[in-house]
Amino acid sequence: MFTRQRPKPEKHLPYFAFVKSLAEPGCPVCGRVRASLDEWFENLLYESANDRPLRHRFDAENGLCSRHAHRIRAANDGLGAAVIYRNILELASSSLAKGKLPPLNAGKCVACDAEADATRRYVGLVADFLEEEDMRKGLEASPGLCMPHLAAVMRLRPDAPEWFVKLHEARCAELLELMVRYIDCQKLSTEERKKALSFEDEMAWKRIAPLLTGEQA
Repeated sequence: MFTRQRPKPEKHLPYFAFVKSLAEPGCPVCGRVRASLDEWFENLLYESANDRPLRHRFDAENGLCSRHAHRIRAANDGLGAAVIYRNILELASSSLAKGKLPPLNAGKCVACDAEADATRRYVGLVADFLEEEDMRKGLEASPGLCMPHLAAVMRLRPDAPEWFVKLHEARCAELLELMVRYIDCQKLSTEERKKALSFEDEMAWKRIAPLLTGEQA
């Protein structure tokens, strides 16, 4: 029976940057999305005054959602924050002066869209290049993908190579085994527990949330 082969995409700079990032800790898709969002925020804070469509939407949505608004604080750019939020603060002040409710963001913002777009790009990149040897070697040497990004790749690639699924099955099984051992060791004395568990084993529970829910961008 004739089966149509998956078209082989061309490799560009984002591919090579992604493969290089596989040597970094954590889910590589989360890491690249975070880096992409860092660049987006830099543009927002330093060049948004000249980007009228972006400023119009920013004001229309009453700024950023709570999660992304807190990234403004982390950027440590007081002038940029003052400029982009001036209109919203003026609206809040005038609304309250009239006894009206202050403007609130509805929980969705332009940064959410930028994050979703970056996620689609990098999930698609992984899905497109699973057959590449350097992608395979890099993923096998890395912590692998978080479960949300793994699921996203598998939805795009129901024909994903067996090694890809088995790799992440092994990552989950390894953490599960550690957690079972960690629970069992709580019955031991402090000295016995120190002998049974390394410091990394003791701290392995902190890997649960990033694995199951992804790392915050």
